[in-house]
Amino acid sequence: MSRSEIVEFDALAIPSDALEKGGVEILRASIVEGELHLTLRRSFEKPEEWGGILSEIVSRIGRVYANADKKFSEEDVAARIRSSFAGKEMTAAPAKKAKPQSKKKAPAKKAARRRKKR
Repeated sequence: MSRSEIVEFDALAIPSDALEKGGVEILRASIVEGELHLTLRRSFEKPEEWGGILSEIVSRIGRVYANADKKFSEEDVAARIRSSFAGKEMTAAPAKKAKPQSKKKAPAKKAARRRKKR
């Protein structure tokens, strides 16, 4: 890919409460060419505190699926996700070492600014 090509990144909107009240982003996840890419802050002193955050994320995913097409209930989606966690723990591959982050502005921030201007 040449530098002159424009690459599109479909970033989510910043939650309105965060824009109004402030806050701190703790996790950003993206799928790029079929692979998961994420950045996160070590937001909690104890790693197990992430459990409550991940549990809330699972609940919200369930709500999105349930509201989208009524094919799934919130509880069904949550159960499916939690059972996939159990299977993944036994077969998880070692984590790849993180690459150093660039000082350039993240493409998602640029995309968010473009959407906000529209």
